[in-house]
Amino acid sequence: MTEEQAGRAVVPVRRGHLPPLSPLKDDLGEERRAFAEHLRALRERSGMTSSDLAEELGVDATRLSRYLSGEDLPQPDLQLLTRLHQLLASRNPEYSVDEAARESLGLLYAAARSQNLLSARAYEIAQLHEKLHEQQVETARALAALQAEMQDERDHRRHAEQEIARLRQVGVADRDEQIRRLEAERDSALQRVAELEDLVSQTGALLQLQQRDVQHAEEMAAETQRALDRWEHGGELPEQRRKVDVTRLDVEEIVEELDHLRDADRDEEADGLLADVAQRHDPAVVTRLHGALEDAGRRVDVAKLLEAAALNCPGPHLRLLALAVDEPGARYGTGDFQISVPAVPLGESLLPVVGRLSPVDTILRLAVAFAQRSERSFSPLVRRYFRYCTR
Repeated sequence: MTEEQAGRAVVPVRRGHLPPLSPLKDDLGEERRAFAEHLRALRERSGMTSSDLAEELGVDATRLSRYLSGEDLPQPDLQLLTRLHQLLASRNPEYSVDEAARESLGLLYAAARSQNLLSARAYEIAQLHEKLHEQQVETARALAALQAEMQDERDHRRHAEQEIARLRQVGVADRDEQIRRLEAERDSALQRVAELEDLVSQTGALLQLQQRDVQHAEEMAAETQRALDRWEHGGELPEQRRKVDVTRLDVEEIVEELDHLRDADRDEEADGLLADVAQRHDPAVVTRLHGALEDAGRRVDVAKLLEAAALNCPGPHLRLLALAVDEPGARYGTGDFQISVPAVPLGESLLPVVGRLSPVDTILRLAVAFAQRSERSFSPLVRRYFRYCTR
């Protein structure tokens, strides 16, 4: 969970008042059904709607919906389940994250094994990687503790030697007895330092081996994922596939392609698709896509679309995007209760992001483009964000 998400006040819905989820399909299979039902129970326990829970976990709402329906399993990245259990633990001090996570992972691995052999291997390697990483963290902690203890023993020995030297220069009644006691403490500290030096050396060597084990597990995971991609795409890796010409896609086709990429955990490609749409597609299509994503509650994709435009589009194109509107005077509702919704330019959502992320010269060029056409309704906004970003 990001700091922004952690700081956001999400008010949970009372249990029993959550909107019901669609029934699970009969053909899911025993293992996949068991995991989906478990995930649904965790969602119910959170007291949050699916869309709020997705936002809190930093996952696309559509993807979470597919997990809850059993259509897909979380890919080998296990952080989703970890974040979910940490969220539940934050609301219940008696909640055991480790115990709950083990139960969830057991159900997830069983579901993955029932899917196909390559998916099962991917999850097994993910589990191995997690265990190796935990061992590495524990070894690093043990090494730090040993080093701290060794330093304490060295300080103890040094203090004893200083006291011995001081006592030998003064005349006190029990000086010899005190010196013998301090010499015993010094010798004990010297012996313990020698033992700790050996333990530190061994533990450091073990840590290096574990670091290589983790790296090897990461390489195994990457190779398995490549094999899984080849199997899923008929022997052709995603990076080898022909790139989609976004200018030929309508909004529904863009959303469908976006869903496909998100569901396959190909998030970089999905982000690239949104960037291509923002830069290359007709502004009217971009604003319709923005509206469709907002209506679907896909806040992550909405943010990615706006950020892509702000970071990549030149000033003149940003002007066209800012002025674009979706379905002027569109009517919503049924029967006699229809209402007319005035068109809202994309600029109302886009310009704040432009002011926050775009290069200064891009914002300046955008302001000039508005001013040259006397589009005064937007020029003040641009000037305001320009001042904000140059403070």
